[in-house]
Order: sequence, then C-alpha cells, then structure tokens
Amino acid sequence: MKAPGIIDGIVIAIVISLGAGAAKLVLGGFIAHSTLFSLLLCAATLIYLIYLLKRSNARIGRVVVIIGWALASLAGWFFDLLLFEQVLVQAGVIWLVRSLYFHGSMFSAALDFGLVSCGLAASAWAMVNTGSLVGALWSFFLVQALFCWIPQLTRQQAGDLYTTRQNLSSFQCAHRVALDAVRKLTQP
Repeated sequence: MKAPGIIDGIVIAIVISLGAGAAKLVLGGFIAHSTLFSLLLCAATLIYLIYLLKRSNARIGRVVVIIGWALASLAGWFFDLLLFEQVLVQAGVIWLVRSLYFHGSMFSAALDFGLVSCGLAASAWAMVNTGSLVGALWSFFLVQALFCWIPQLTRQQAGDLYTTRQNLSSFQCAHRVALDAVRKLTQP
C-alpha cells in the first residue's frame, strides 16, 4: 500500500469535518447535543482508523483494532464518560494504532504522541473560540496530517546484525558446495 502523505491527510481532514458538519445539520434537531457530539466523535475516529488501516502495509490485527476501538467506545458510553474524557480515549486509540502500525521506534511513537497532543490543543482552541464542532474536528485532523513527516527510526539489534552475517556466511558456504557438486557432475 501507498504510505500516507500530507495531501491524503488534508483530504481526510476535509472529508471528516464536512461529513460531521452535514451530520450535525441533519441530526441536530433529533439528537441531544452531547449525544450527537459523542456519535460524531466516534464516527470521525472510525473513519480515520479505517483510513490508517487501508494505508498500512501490515495485514495482521485489523479486525482486532476495530473491535478494540468499538469496545473502548462502548465502555465510554457505558461508564458515561465526560465528553472531554471520550475525546482523550479516541485520541489515544488513534495514537496507539499509528504507533503500532507506522512507527518502528519509541522515539517516533513519542513524537506522534506530541503530535496528537498538539492536535488536541488546536482542537480545544478552535472549540473554545468558535464553538464549532466542524472547526474543532478540522483543526485536530489537519494537525494529524503531519504524522507522515515523523521520522521513522528503527534500531538494529546486535543479534540481528550477527544473524545477518551468519546467514551470509552460511549462504556463501552452501553456494560453494553447490558449485563443487555441479563441477563434479560435469566432469567425466
């Protein structure tokens, strides 16, 4: 799969924020504000998680991620978490999925945690100053579009380096044995 890019992140931010705005406009008269906010928050997180899983090269654990997200969301509803706490849970799920699927080191995951925190700060600022759910979602997911620029650092273990040298040595030995066998077969 193609790795996520900045343009993809901006497009998904636009889709999520405009979709949430349209849903709020349509459902605003039928559902209480706090319930609608919780539903839109969960829907936005689900859409973003699906986007991340589609862009990931890993094929393992996708169903577990969605089930884990659903359990976390249902637990938030069951325990009647405050909206602020629900936002933190959903942001934590996004950070965890990105850390597991896209980052190979703790340093990259820590940078991603900082990015999620900055996104939450931008979202809170937009919500306080504009009172707009669309603006808050746009601000959060626009900042999240920058995660593709987090450096992907991987640490090579000393054991991995030894195993690689050992395999090269074993391969070279096997190659020599095979060449000797072919030489013996072709000689009369």
